[in-house]
Amino acid sequence: MQTKLDVQDLNAWFYQKQALKNVNVKIPEKMVTAVIGPSGCGKSTFIRCINRMHELVPGAKVSGKVLLDGADIYGTMDPMDVRRKVGMVFQKPNPFPNMSVADNVVAGLKLLGTYKKQELSELSDANLKSVGLWEEVKDDLKKSGASLSGGQQQRLCIARALAMNPEVILMDEPSSALDPASTAKIEELVKKLKNETTVIIITHNVQQAARISDMTAFFYLGELIEFDQTANIFESPKNQLTERYITGRFG
Repeated sequence: MQTKLDVQDLNAWFYQKQALKNVNVKIPEKMVTAVIGPSGCGKSTFIRCINRMHELVPGAKVSGKVLLDGADIYGTMDPMDVRRKVGMVFQKPNPFPNMSVADNVVAGLKLLGTYKKQELSELSDANLKSVGLWEEVKDDLKKSGASLSGGQQQRLCIARALAMNPEVILMDEPSSALDPASTAKIEELVKKLKNETTVIIITHNVQQAARISDMTAFFYLGELIEFDQTANIFESPKNQLTERYITGRFG
């Protein structure tokens, strides 16, 4: 397996509270890695450190290294370059309500100022198709992105992230607020995305992690307890804490 992200001795704090403790993990390229663990264990902090969003929080601090294809994102890389290469999809869909569906998809590209209007239109259509949303919204492209259903809004936000052509896409519980039908569409999309990019997804649903991921990382109290192929984590975990969590005995 080719390593896409190499996390070395990663520590993170909110003021005096340590949220991550000496995390070391190699995230493989073009696979889906699920991040699981009880609330408050450091999952969201972990992925926010991977695209340098953690440092935007007042009182936040990071130490250690995160290597993206061998380059330390906390070294000489510009934070904006990091966030273009490592996209993020949040738990709650956040389309821009003052933009149309079509413009939402290419909002980031517009800021770059290097694309012509026709190019932006084509890229918008292509990314809506890539997330399976085109047939549902093709007659509503000029409506506000906020006019879509919750599940559609989340896929719109994924399309917006994909339009930037990221090398890694981070998802923080993207289906936690969605109905079962919308959740199934998100899961199918996640499995498809790994053909093009590296996916890291936080989920509180251990069954979802088992369904969609190739690798699973289990966090507890800010520490990475176990990281392995998903089948091994769910069928023969090495750590008793992992076994207790995936069998529902705590968390």
